[in-house]
Amino acid sequence: MTTPTPQRSRATLVTLGDVRRELAKLYRKAERGQIPTADASRLAFILMSLGKVIETSTIEERLDALEVIADETHR
Repeated sequence: MTTPTPQRSRATLVTLGDVRRELAKLYRKAERGQIPTADASRLAFILMSLGKVIETSTIEERLDALEVIADETHR
């Protein structure tokens, strides 16, 4: 009989708040020695990159909305 592999919980990383919480969890795991700091650093870099993409995407969406309003105003 084989032992089932435990399910890993996957974080939903859609908002900057999601990324912030995941970074905090990662920090706590590294601080407790649950994961090597080198792994934590690599994962933190990925999370920070994802946060930058989310931030840029949000700004782009807001800018697009403002451009639509500006175009309608100038007609």
